[in-house]
Amino acid sequence: MLEQIITITSSDYFKLIVHDFYEVLDLFKNYLNEANSLRLISIVLIAAALSVFLLMIIVLYVKSIAAFLKNENKTQNNDTFEYEEYDDNETEDENLTPFDADEDTPELEKELAQELNLPQNNQSTFEFFENEKTELKEEPKENIAKQNKSKEQENKKVNLIDLDWKKGKKFDESDDNTKLDPSLLKYQQANKSLADLIALIIDMIGRGVDELKIAQTIMFRSQGQNSEDDILQTLTAIKEFISLCVTGKFKKLKQTRNLPDEDEALFHLAMGDSSLALTLIEALMDENIEYASTLPAGDKRDKIFANTSGYAITFGTLAALSDKVLATGSFELAVELSPQNINAWGRLADMYHLLENEKKAVWAYNKVLDMADEELSPQLVANARKILSQYYYAQGNSLQAAKFYTLSKQYYDSIGINRRLDKKEMEIIELIESKQKGDLENIIAKILAKGETNVYTA
Repeated sequence: MLEQIITITSSDYFKLIVHDFYEVLDLFKNYLNEANSLRLISIVLIAAALSVFLLMIIVLYVKSIAAFLKNENKTQNNDTFEYEEYDDNETEDENLTPFDADEDTPELEKELAQELNLPQNNQSTFEFFENEKTELKEEPKENIAKQNKSKEQENKKVNLIDLDWKKGKKFDESDDNTKLDPSLLKYQQANKSLADLIALIIDMIGRGVDELKIAQTIMFRSQGQNSEDDILQTLTAIKEFISLCVTGKFKKLKQTRNLPDEDEALFHLAMGDSSLALTLIEALMDENIEYASTLPAGDKRDKIFANTSGYAITFGTLAALSDKVLATGSFELAVELSPQNINAWGRLADMYHLLENEKKAVWAYNKVLDMADEELSPQLVANARKILSQYYYAQGNSLQAAKFYTLSKQYYDSIGINRRLDKKEMEIIELIESKQKGDLENIIAKILAKGETNVYTA
């Protein structure tokens, strides 16, 4: 061990190491002297790399500072404001389908999943509204001034919050008299129920307005509270009752029974009370059934039963305005009197659906589709498909549901019942409604006196 140490530290061995070191330095010196251009390039590349590295460090540092400041601002905003939850379903209408589309839903199912928006129809503006320009005059300025004065007095009774953002007025919690009117928080059209719109229907019938144009107006005014078929069926029932009145169907009955007058029944119907009209129709049905029961089986008795089945549909449709159970019984009678009456099956299915008896409703709607010819009864077929589309979707049959929904929507779009009224048309309708109380008796008297349903003019 000692000998090895002495050998390593000997002068000869040390000289050899120093000699080798000098040789390495000479080689490096020669390299530097002979490769000036290569040396310069190496220095430039090293400097560039250092510059890029420093720049990246600066950028990362700046980004981290910006992210930190942004998070600080969000934290301060969350500490300052508190948000209230609200219910998105609050403004949904009764006809809203239960479909909920997602990214994987086919195109037809996406359309099925949306709400039944009121489609824009490219049809021309109602001729009725054009004619009303000359028929309806503006109210005298004195009456308008009185109305404005009364409105101002009513507004003074209740102090409402000023929601005009231009004025910037704030709510004062210390003011106990200040009340928040929910109607000011969103736009609300003065929509009415179907029963409240009967007077408008009778008024427009008396003016000779086309049935589909009346249906468009009522559909828009009810704002989806009733289906398209409900409105079309109600409109038809009112016209049928007026026809029974003006053709004298109730005159003979009034001679032997204590029945209300036709004009009185029609006036009450316009006010939303169908009881007197139902009394007249029921008496007519009873007499027909009593007479038919005395006849032998044959075409004559079948014809009387078929007519009475139609009266039962009119009775049930008017009864449905206030009593769905009574209406259901009437439609069941209509089916019993005439099993081939497709409209009776459709109306019966509607009542089962409204009474949430889905099993019977599906059975009756399928009966309509089995019996009906789509070209002869497109309205009944469209209504059955619309309701069945909801049923099939709930059962998981999305393809059939989408097919039925699309076909139904195409029909309603084609007749334009869901077309929105423009501002000008709404102003005319509101003017008509404002005069109904004073003009209603005159309208009914003229309809019944002329024996027609399209003779009344203002």
